[in-house]
Amino acid sequence: VAQVVLGEADRGPLWFQLYLQPDRGFTRALVQRAEAAGYEALVLTVDAPVSGARDRERRAGFTLPPGISAVNLQGLQAPAPAALQPGQSPLFDDLLTRAPSWDDVIWLREQTRLPVLLKGITHPADAQQALACGVAGLIVSNHGGRTLDTLPATANLLPAIAQAVGGALPLLVDGGIRRGTDVLKAIALGATAVLVGRPVIHGLANAGATGVAHVIRLLRDETEIAMALSGCRTLDEASAALWSRQSG
Repeated sequence: VAQVVLGEADRGPLWFQLYLQPDRGFTRALVQRAEAAGYEALVLTVDAPVSGARDRERRAGFTLPPGISAVNLQGLQAPAPAALQPGQSPLFDDLLTRAPSWDDVIWLREQTRLPVLLKGITHPADAQQALACGVAGLIVSNHGGRTLDTLPATANLLPAIAQAVGGALPLLVDGGIRRGTDVLKAIALGATAVLVGRPVIHGLANAGATGVAHVIRLLRDETEIAMALSGCRTLDEASAALWSRQSG
C-alpha cells in the first residue's frame, strides 16, 4: 500500500475511483480496463447508493456541457425498473435492492490484483468491518456534505475511526482541507494522509497545471510553518496532545 500512496517519481499515484454498478460483468470489465491503463489502486465509493437531496444543485439548474459525459459508463444498460405494487417505494423497493453490500466489497477484491480502498467511511463499526473484508485502506469522507445532510465534519469523525482500526491500515481523510493547519490537524487526529479536492480544482481553473502545482506548494509551505510554530519536527510528533493544546 505504501508503494501505491507514493506513486512514481515523475508523477503522482494513479487511483481509479469506482462506483459499483448493478451489472457485475460491466463492473468487472471496467476494473480490467483500469488495470490495463496502468492504475495502481481502486477507490470504491461506498457512501452514495443513491443521490442526496441537493437543493442548491437543482436551483442552479446545472447540466453537463455538450460533449461531456460519463464515458466510462458507455454501454451500461440501465436495469429494468421493478414492477411495484401500490404503496411500494421506487427508492426502497427498487433502487436500494441493488445497492452494494459488504459481500460486493469482498467480490471486488477477488476480481482485481489492485489494492482496494473504501471512500466514505464515517463510523467506527464500518471501519472495523472494512478491515475484516481485507481492504487496503480507508478514506474518511462525508462526500463534501453533499449527500447526507447534517453528517458531522470529517475532523469530528476521524478520531473514533482511527481508534477503531488501531493503525492496521492507511487512514486518509477527505473534506475541508484548505490550509496547512488543516493538514496538521488531520494528522494529529489520526490520519495517515489527506486528500485535497476543491483547492486543486480552483488552482486548475485559474492557471491550469501551474495553478495546481502552486496550490500544492502553498499547502506544503503552510504545513511546514504550522509544524514549526507547533513545535513538531516531524509529522510523527503531531498527536492528539497537539490538538488538545490548540483547542485550549
